[in-house]
Amino acid sequence: MKVLPFDLNTTSTKPSGKQEYIKPGAHQCKVVSITTSDLIDNYKGSPFITFNVESNGKLGRVQMWAVKQTDKPSTQDWKKKQMKDFLVNAGVTDFSDDSKAMNDVIGKELMITFISEEYVTTNKETGEPVIRESVKYRWSNKLGAKCAYNSDMNKKLSNEDRGKYQTMMEQYNSVSSSVENADGNTFEDLPF
Repeated sequence: MKVLPFDLNTTSTKPSGKQEYIKPGAHQCKVVSITTSDLIDNYKGSPFITFNVESNGKLGRVQMWAVKQTDKPSTQDWKKKQMKDFLVNAGVTDFSDDSKAMNDVIGKELMITFISEEYVTTNKETGEPVIRESVKYRWSNKLGAKCAYNSDMNKKLSNEDRGKYQTMMEQYNSVSSSVENADGNTFEDLPF
């Protein structure tokens, strides 16, 4: 199965208004659209395909990395298998044309397990380090079949990453507690 190049019915429209997103767990989902990395202006990372899914009015994303010529053969095989399993579980049966097979998944339903993964980033407005959680695709199964999930599948920060977060917080707190104004005065004596 060739994976690149794609000629997909992609969409760049984003949902309007406040959206609720799928939480970790096993969900019956419907594929509503496809987006690809080529839709992102100035994107220079690894190419990917995202299948946008919906479950009970909540949105989710199934992101898969596209096969690259520079991938090791074992990585190429794993990426192809992951993609094909997803498509088969959604009911796609004709793989004679890769683009058609991926487009045929739109409107199909399947069972999907999502897990959470903690990561450290910084608040864009304040620069303060924060621990956030992303919800990611784990695997899928055919509609009506069991799709295993338990909370042990979720990935918490490693001890090493938690240590890095603590160091970042200490640095942030030491910088923010010694802020001075243009006259060189600190703000520590303010009544609030």
